[in-house]
Amino acid sequence: MKKILLPTLAVVSALISCESEPEDKGKDIGALHISKEFPKPGDEIKITYASEDSIPSSEDEKVKGIINFITDTGVYPEDIELKDSATMYMSNIKIPDSVKAISFQFKQYNIDENNDKEGYVLPLYDEEGNALTGSTAQIANLYSQGDRYGNIEIPKDSIISKFEADFKKDASLEGKWAGNYINLIKSDKEKATAFVEKQMATAFANDSLSEEDYMRLYRMNAMIENKKVADSLRNLIPEKFPQGSLATSSYYQKVYEAKGPAEKEKVFQDYEDKIGKENMYRNYMLSMLASEFAADGDIEKAKEYASKISEKGREASAYNSIAWKLAEEGKDLGKAQEISKKSLDLIENIDPKEDKPKTQTASQYKSNLDYMKVMYEDTYATIMYKQGDLKEAIKYQEMAANSKTADAEITEKYIQYLVEDKQYETAKEKAASFIAKNKGSEKLNEYYKEAYTAVGDTAGFEKELAMLEEKGHQKAKSDIKKMMIDEDASQFTLKDLEGKEVSLEELKGKTVILDFWATWCGPCKMSFPGMQKAVVAHKDNPNVEFLFIDTWESQTPDVRMKEVSEFIDANDYDFHVLMDEKVGDSNAFKVVEDYGVSGIPTKFVLGPDGRIKFKSVGWNGNTDKLAEELAIMIQLTQS
Repeated sequence: MKKILLPTLAVVSALISCESEPEDKGKDIGALHISKEFPKPGDEIKITYASEDSIPSSEDEKVKGIINFITDTGVYPEDIELKDSATMYMSNIKIPDSVKAISFQFKQYNIDENNDKEGYVLPLYDEEGNALTGSTAQIANLYSQGDRYGNIEIPKDSIISKFEADFKKDASLEGKWAGNYINLIKSDKEKATAFVEKQMATAFANDSLSEEDYMRLYRMNAMIENKKVADSLRNLIPEKFPQGSLATSSYYQKVYEAKGPAEKEKVFQDYEDKIGKENMYRNYMLSMLASEFAADGDIEKAKEYASKISEKGREASAYNSIAWKLAEEGKDLGKAQEISKKSLDLIENIDPKEDKPKTQTASQYKSNLDYMKVMYEDTYATIMYKQGDLKEAIKYQEMAANSKTADAEITEKYIQYLVEDKQYETAKEKAASFIAKNKGSEKLNEYYKEAYTAVGDTAGFEKELAMLEEKGHQKAKSDIKKMMIDEDASQFTLKDLEGKEVSLEELKGKTVILDFWATWCGPCKMSFPGMQKAVVAHKDNPNVEFLFIDTWESQTPDVRMKEVSEFIDANDYDFHVLMDEKVGDSNAFKVVEDYGVSGIPTKFVLGPDGRIKFKSVGWNGNTDKLAEELAIMIQLTQS
């Protein structure tokens, strides 16, 4: 019996031993739980993200997730397939073997949920539970570009410390991350110069430097404004690498600077003869040539160059530009139709998963494609309308108008075509739907009235329109309220066009609208009629202040002041303009950098407590809607 019991006891002992091993309880980072405390390359992990609110029924309003796989060659984002239950979102994720660190991004109502700016970022580990060498520097790099990865942010000193921690472990990492590191320490001229000199000495001890090595040295010296060395390296690189990336990009610049299509074509042909490689710069040059020849009226040449573009999305864009040029001029509409249809066929055959760039997720790329498709449908519909084929114009304009990205001009044209085709009932129904969804405009209201009149008595029109507009306003208010945030606002004191100092701190207690702009920025200037309307609407409210911060200008201070003043005066804008200040001798500007702005126009709405409540980037093309949205934001900050 004892002989039988021994193995049984051994099994029991083994089971007890297994059960007593420490359980991996995972790791919590803010609202995110990761199933493994020390995840490794190749692991499968389960994540759980806790939402603050109950999960909406609409798929569009649910939390969307991205995981960034951070490797030695770059950051590769992928969509996360989140499954929801109650207030939780869950997913299983397989980590590729080449990954050294990971980060997560979560977004709802187009707002980043970024764990109070710290993000959801972690290194991967080895079998002993040590962070992989190089992962800390990878994370530092991610934070140094935080606006691209969910608007994450940690103090600059912390990013520098992360880089330096990994540099101590592996000195070879200094070369890899030199540019990012120097950008962070360049205000300490002595430290930055010493680092660059060390990198130069290390590099030239190597007899076989690549073009990228030389480019890295050139960029480092340019960053610390060591002009003599930077210029010398810049001139040396094309000589040593006559078919390299710098030589290629130089041809793109030459094509850009050449006057007229014939001269541009001559430069491009020289590129084809001497380099001829397919790359993004070649595609840029081909797009430019297609556009130039189309503008010059040589449609066959334009088509020839468009057809040589190797990237399908850019090729489709080139064809659409050619077709739109013909449509605007009302020339060769049959040819315009053929070219426009080609752009639509190309965009339809792009697979977001297979054809996406490495820097975008499939859903991000699909959003871009959907936006382009709306433009191309509108082009095709316009061409068909001008040819008198109303049925076909309506078919394609309806596709464009039903898109989430359709602007006021697109919805207006759809209702216009229906009215002209005497489809009054449909026009009335669709127009009413657009107005109730806050997609109306003055012009659309006119078409709505025409359709309303054609199918019956106009006596109830004004009351019906008012009801629909109120529905639209309430929808806008509901949508905007979901976009409300609560973030710190950087303090500043800047001078206005009269030389008076304006301090943000002194405006606490008011709602303050900051609009970052520049005289060269087309979308900024296109948004200004709407901003003027908003300023005038609130001019008698002592608790509202608009500040228009001019930034990213390249003129000398005197010329800049003169040009900004002349622009404001010429357009009779009632704008209180402040002049952002340059950071030392660099090309950076202080306040725009403090606010993490990556593109203009960008607007911030600060509440009476001095904190950021709304952020808006870009221009939606609708003057009335811009003024209405700002009015709602202002009201919400004061309620």
